[in-house]
Amino acid sequence: MYKTDFDKLEKSLDFPINPDKLVSKQASENTLRLFEYLKSIYGKKHLSGQQYLLEDELEDMVYYPLTEKLPAVRGYDFMGVSSCKKTDNQVDRAIEWATKCGGIVTMCWHWYAPNDMDDYSKGSSFYYETTNYNHKTRFDVSRAVTEGTKEYDFIIKEIDMVSVELKRMADLDIPVLWRPLHEANGNWFWWGNHNDEHREAYKKLWYIIFDRMENYHKLPNLIWVWNGQDKSMEVNPNTYDIYGDDIYSQLSYDHTSQKERYLYGESIAKGKMLTLSECGYIPHPEEMKKDNVKWLWWLPWWGEFVYAREGYKPIFDENGYPVINEKYMTEDFLKEIMVHKDVISLQDLPWWDENKYTLPTILKNNLERLKEKV
Repeated sequence: MYKTDFDKLEKSLDFPINPDKLVSKQASENTLRLFEYLKSIYGKKHLSGQQYLLEDELEDMVYYPLTEKLPAVRGYDFMGVSSCKKTDNQVDRAIEWATKCGGIVTMCWHWYAPNDMDDYSKGSSFYYETTNYNHKTRFDVSRAVTEGTKEYDFIIKEIDMVSVELKRMADLDIPVLWRPLHEANGNWFWWGNHNDEHREAYKKLWYIIFDRMENYHKLPNLIWVWNGQDKSMEVNPNTYDIYGDDIYSQLSYDHTSQKERYLYGESIAKGKMLTLSECGYIPHPEEMKKDNVKWLWWLPWWGEFVYAREGYKPIFDENGYPVINEKYMTEDFLKEIMVHKDVISLQDLPWWDENKYTLPTILKNNLERLKEKV
C-alpha cells in the first residue's frame, strides 16, 4: 500500500519557488496551456465565475436571459463522491461544461466524514462539532493523519475515490482548478483551524492529498489552489499554484475590491497569482483597477447569492424566470460587469467557438420549457 514518505516529500519540494511554473511534474499540455492563459490575463482582466450545486442550475437563468453571457469559470463540488453520502451528478455536469460548452472548471470538496467511525449511519458532515450547524461531525483530523487508525484508512479511501473522478476528467483532457481543504483558517470544517494540533494535522493532510494525487495517481490535469487564508495554515508553496481567498462581506451591497484581504494574501502567497475563490459580492472591476487588486477570477456562491428565495424555494417572476437577489447584485450591475472590457465571460474565452461549443443542456432545456409556455 502506498504511503506518504514525508521526509522524501519534503526533500522533493526543496527547490526555488517559481510562480511562473506549475508545481505538478506531469501536467498535460492542455493543463499547461490553461495555466499560461491564466498568467497572460493576470492583472489585466478577470475571469467571471459562478458556483453551482442544485441540478436545476437556476443561476444560469439569471445570467443568460439578462446578458446573453455565462461566467467563464464554473465551480462544482466533490461532496457526492463519498462513503457517507449519496452520490450526485456534479462531476458529470463539470465534464459537460468543459467538453461541450468550452468552459473552465474549478472543483472544491465539502468532505463528508462520519460522526462515528464504527457506524457511518449515525451521521456525517463536513462541519465540525464545535459549530452551531445542525449537521456536524466529531471526526478527528489528527487521527486521520495517523497511520493505523480507522480515520486514516477512511481518508486514504476517500482521496482515492476523488482521484478516480479527477482521472475521469484527465482522460477527457479537462484541466481542473483544484481547491481541496478550503477555508482552512476557519473553525467550521473538521480540517480547519481549531488549535495547534489541528493546524499541524491540516498541513499533514494537505501533503498527503498532494503526494497521493501527484506521485501515486500521477494526475496530469491539476492546477492546485491553496485556500488556507492565513499564515498559521501555510503549506509549502511548491505544492500550490494559486492562492485563493473566500470573502463573504458582512457589509451591505459591498462591491469593493477587498483590497485589505488581497494585500494580506499577496504578503504570504510567495508571488503566486491570487483569486477570489468564493464570494458573496462580486467586486466591481473599476474598484479593482483603482486599488490595483488583481483577483484572477471571482466565484459567487450558488442559490440565494444569485436568485431570490423564500427559505429554500426560488422566487420566479410572472414569466417563469428566477428573480435576481438584489441583496447581492442588481440587474443593472450584472449587465454592466458581464460586458465590462476587463471581464471575461464564457463567450470571451479565446478558444470559444459558437460552431464548436453549445450552451449547457440544463439551460437549453429551461429556456425551451419557458418558450413553450408563451
